[in-house]
Amino acid sequence: MTTYAVGNDVQALVADIGSYSTKIGYAGDDHPQALYNSTTAAVKAQNQSSSNFAKPPKRDFTLRCVDGANGDGDYDLVNPVDPVTGWLFSPPSKNSVNNDTSSSLSSNEQSTTTADAWESHELVNSYLQHAFQHSMGLSRGNGEMDTSVDYSHHHPLLMLDKSHTPPALRQRLLEIMFETHNLPSVFFLRDAIAACYAVGRTTATVVDVGYSGTMVTPVYEGFVERSGVLRNNACGARNIEERVLEMMDGLVVSQGGRKRKERMRRRAKEKLELQQQQQQSAVEPSPKKSKRDDKGHFIKEKGITASAITIPDYLMPLYQVRRASYNPRKDPFHAWSRLALAREIKECGLGVAVGPMGYVSSSAAPGEDASADAAAAAGEGGAVINPAAASTNMFLTAAKLPYTLPDGTNVEISTASRCDVVELYFGTDEQNSLYRDNVFDETVQKLEEYSKEVEDFIAEGEDDEDETNEGGSKGITSSSAAKGDPYSNTSYRGEKSSRYAGSRRNNKKTHYSPNVISTKLYSACLPYLRTEPPNGLLNEGGNVSNMNDNYFHFLTSASPAQMVCDAVYRCDRDQQAKLLGDVVVCGGGACITGASGVVGSSALGGGGTVGGTSLLGDEQAFPDRLREEVEAIVHKHTMGWRVKVTSPNISERAICSWLGGSILGSLGTFQDMWISKQDYEEYGAAIVNRKCP
Repeated sequence: MTTYAVGNDVQALVADIGSYSTKIGYAGDDHPQALYNSTTAAVKAQNQSSSNFAKPPKRDFTLRCVDGANGDGDYDLVNPVDPVTGWLFSPPSKNSVNNDTSSSLSSNEQSTTTADAWESHELVNSYLQHAFQHSMGLSRGNGEMDTSVDYSHHHPLLMLDKSHTPPALRQRLLEIMFETHNLPSVFFLRDAIAACYAVGRTTATVVDVGYSGTMVTPVYEGFVERSGVLRNNACGARNIEERVLEMMDGLVVSQGGRKRKERMRRRAKEKLELQQQQQQSAVEPSPKKSKRDDKGHFIKEKGITASAITIPDYLMPLYQVRRASYNPRKDPFHAWSRLALAREIKECGLGVAVGPMGYVSSSAAPGEDASADAAAAAGEGGAVINPAAASTNMFLTAAKLPYTLPDGTNVEISTASRCDVVELYFGTDEQNSLYRDNVFDETVQKLEEYSKEVEDFIAEGEDDEDETNEGGSKGITSSSAAKGDPYSNTSYRGEKSSRYAGSRRNNKKTHYSPNVISTKLYSACLPYLRTEPPNGLLNEGGNVSNMNDNYFHFLTSASPAQMVCDAVYRCDRDQQAKLLGDVVVCGGGACITGASGVVGSSALGGGGTVGGTSLLGDEQAFPDRLREEVEAIVHKHTMGWRVKVTSPNISERAICSWLGGSILGSLGTFQDMWISKQDYEEYGAAIVNRKCP
């Protein structure tokens, strides 16, 4: 047995590909060595090729254009993690390589490859290769890097995945690790279990506040209770950033005003005049002569008028401020740059803050009738103050925090506005509840579209499969796939064995289109995309008889506190007390501090100085508020239950799952749990569902 522990020459690698960032490092370390954004800029291929992308992905696209000085060309933003499901999944509409599937069903050309047909899995390959070669120095010595000691195929890989990932996707990723990267051993670990290990627990309810949503997963004695897994796509860090943008846009209009536009017009006029002078000097090196009309009168050239320049009434990112005409880039990159600026405001503690238990949102809900006094006191950005909070919210009179925008505008952010943003997680008022319900409806509609796309793709693939079977291929017939797992017989190993079998019969090597494998993979994932169970799974009352059935029953529109209670109540009765006894909070979206550090004495009727110990406030404000919200729900009917919430410090909260994988991969008792290359060759990819529950 090979040991990959701390202190040996070969250490295990730990990889966590999240919806916002990708984290890769050595087992036993306290921080990943490779940490970069999961969203990249790439050009998608327009015709049949061995890759989904015509050009390699680029990562530096926030502050500058990716295709020249003033444009982004055909580049688009891509991410391996699907924001709707949270899987490493690509719907058929994203896979441009499958637009024409008839040209390479049977070919003897050596250039025809069996590249992965999924955009997300190709990005996983690219991200791992980027980390191995550039961030960790594990190159194969192909000339790109001068490293001749350690190679990536000597290190095993412990990869984290979501608790609700379908088995077929895990099998596909296992094949990629062995067939493409030639790793010696691989293990797949659920991210919720890894988060428990990071805080020294084996039984807990994990609340993972990620970038695309919040996942609540009960873990009992080291195993995921799949019946209690819940997901809310409305309570994610991206939703918080969008709310910060709305708040800052209102501040730009209300506090910037006419002075901001006049200042920016003068600045834009100076930049444009300088550019014209540089262009004229480059084209006309001779002295400029005055122009005359037919009558001999001098012609006065029209200059650039300040009124001709349009100043946007929103928060402009830095790249847009640097441009003379303030024209934005195309939509994906412009929206991402604005979100990046909102993320910076959020992370420095100026855009968000966790309010205390019982906090009432200061902004009135749409259509809510406000009193005369509340209507007279308009909030920031023209928002009407909620009359219920006018007399109880002490943050309305708290000291405001100054912030300078990239365009030079000075604004002041009130503490009440910062707390209103975070009430998306905890608020039960009409405005926040309606927002969560709308996102829930949009997610259900998107999943139904995914299911329809997959069904159409499978129907088209059946004709291609019949043509392939007529050519003499083995192991990928419909009858063999119908038995057991529909994907097991159509994998990398199944495709390779069929190719070699055809070579022995016809003395030539037969290549199969990636579409044949992708059709079976979609067939295996289709039940998990459905939002409703089959009719046979409903009892007489119309309720689901078994929550462990394979369909997407994880969606909810409840707040994270209510999600914790619902997830625990879905588990067995004898497990509920232990699951509520330990609630683990992790994820980058939970790195929000409290508002106590910026509440000055002015909030209590005193002077106007800012009090408190830190502008960032209490680092444990989010876990403490979640504990109080959960206790308020549980103690309504069960007063004796104790609710305890545990969370790492704010510097480790975003990488909590990776830390748990790093701890597990460095243990000596874990070394016999690896899936070796020999196990993969003997049992196939389905072994991942037995050894990695």
